[in-house]
Amino acid sequence: MAYSGGYTFSDINRAGPLTKNFMKFIRSCDKYHKKATKRGFYKVIGREWAPGNNCTFFAAIRQAGIVMMLRDWNGKYTECTYIKGPNWNDYINGKFNN
Repeated sequence: MAYSGGYTFSDINRAGPLTKNFMKFIRSCDKYHKKATKRGFYKVIGREWAPGNNCTFFAAIRQAGIVMMLRDWNGKYTECTYIKGPNWNDYINGKFNN
């Protein structure tokens, strides 16, 4: 179980909708070789993205090692993309004890 910034990641079956939707988004992007960005995620869930939206959640899920964030300069700005982290499979399989 990992606790960070008010978020607890211990049981995938008890995960909140934000966690479930974000993980589903990461899986989909991975499957179709797309970049998983916050902007893309907010577009998929039908919400408007603004800097700082759910920043505690994104920091917590990264800190738990469920996802990792990569930063790349795209010529205009630093683009942050998300990929599966080292604890992804343990969390999915109910073996996450961080």
